[in-house]
Amino acid sequence: MTDTSKTNPTPEEGEEEVLPPRQRLLVALAIMPAGAMQGTDTFAVSIALPTMMGAMSATITEISWVLTSYLVAGAIFTPLYAWMSRKVGRRRMFIFVVIGFMACALMVSQSDSLYELIFFRFCQGFFGAGLNPLTYQVVLATFPKTHQGPAFGWLQTGRMSAVVIGPLIGGGLTELFGWRAVFLINFPLGFFALFMLLKVVPKDEKLDPKPFDFFGFFILSIAIASLQLMLDQGETQDWFTSTQIVVLAMLAASAFYIFLIHALTARQPYLNLRVLKSREFCLGLMIDFFVNTIFFGYMALLPPVMQRILEFPVLEIGLIMVNRGLGTMMGSLMAGYLLMRLGPRPMILSGVGIICISTYILTNLTPHTDGFPIILAVFLQGWGLGLMNTPVETAAFKSIPTSLRPDATSMFTTNRRISAGIGIAFIITQLVASTQDARSQLTQNASYYNERLKHLNLPESWSIESLEGIAGFERIIDRQAEFLGYLHDFQIMTIFTLFSIPLILMLRTKAPDRK
Repeated sequence: MTDTSKTNPTPEEGEEEVLPPRQRLLVALAIMPAGAMQGTDTFAVSIALPTMMGAMSATITEISWVLTSYLVAGAIFTPLYAWMSRKVGRRRMFIFVVIGFMACALMVSQSDSLYELIFFRFCQGFFGAGLNPLTYQVVLATFPKTHQGPAFGWLQTGRMSAVVIGPLIGGGLTELFGWRAVFLINFPLGFFALFMLLKVVPKDEKLDPKPFDFFGFFILSIAIASLQLMLDQGETQDWFTSTQIVVLAMLAASAFYIFLIHALTARQPYLNLRVLKSREFCLGLMIDFFVNTIFFGYMALLPPVMQRILEFPVLEIGLIMVNRGLGTMMGSLMAGYLLMRLGPRPMILSGVGIICISTYILTNLTPHTDGFPIILAVFLQGWGLGLMNTPVETAAFKSIPTSLRPDATSMFTTNRRISAGIGIAFIITQLVASTQDARSQLTQNASYYNERLKHLNLPESWSIESLEGIAGFERIIDRQAEFLGYLHDFQIMTIFTLFSIPLILMLRTKAPDRK
């Protein structure tokens, strides 16, 4: 008699029905296009923004609200899907979200004014907010705990395919057909996702349909929206020198405090904080915060330094950045299958080491560096992130009971959105400060009264004997100071990555038993 225990492991207490291996594989394939939809849309739209700005006769600040409105809606409504998936069921909710996302994309593509564009992007953000937490819920419900690692690897691969194809497709469609065509790329992915959801994802029953906590939803929405707006607008408003930013910060802090008190005292809170009793889930949230800060820090730093300092063509920059997505896809799949033999800790520590190597390579760039060291660093960064992301997700959700999975997935996704905003804000703020410090040091000896400088064989355009020469000399100093600022930021990212090691060592999740 054939022993099927290896292929169909007995589900642990609290798990739902375990699907056969073939159907689990189909479910993994089904969630990939849904996971890619949101990322592909975001990366493609970012490429089309300059064209949209011209078509709408908008300023850079006005057109930025196309992205900001989407991000704010996603941050506000992500926790809502914990309650909605309980009330409706995750499969029905997933189908509703995919259809709504495509419908809003169509409305965005037909917008004739900036206000319509921003409004429909906000609506699209509402539906996009449900994609990530619902994909997590499907993985947790249909895969036994011993096979959730590979499933999260497939999910991460789907997301990272957006990093690879989003900018390329967005640039190509914008160039050939205009910016409206960019939003229509959601339809092939959306229809395939719908077909797979209806065909292979099993139906589920509703979970405890508790009454809706309107006060909790209202106060948490104010908190998250205020924080997201503060992070998005802080750089342009010069942070806390702006009254607007100060008001948003105070509003966010006050609303978060009120929500915390309410969630701890209410009988049926909007978002159940009991998930934070899980040690591994809390550690997973904190480690994931570091991971996303690194990921979005790279996004904020590398393209500008390649374009402004190294003067690479835009197309070449896009091709270089594709290697990050390829590295992440490879690392995610590798980590997913290694998790079936090893615990998450070795994988996450390996990812930290690879990311540190990546940032070390970037700290040694020069203004004359060719593309190969950057390609290597970008690929290693993606590989390291893939090795970290999948084990972190697996470890975080392993100890969460079935009844709290909607709350846990919503909280995990919201943490990612907030950490991305904080990461970009922190990196850009440090870049400005580092650039100013470097400029101050470089200009100490760049003086007309420096006799050594007068005797150097400088080009005519840098001569300190004329106003034109002084202006040219200042431009060189500004360029070098900015470059030193980028290098200093890469050093900070290396240190920031190392800060996650104590958290990783605290993980108690053991490797699976091998029989």
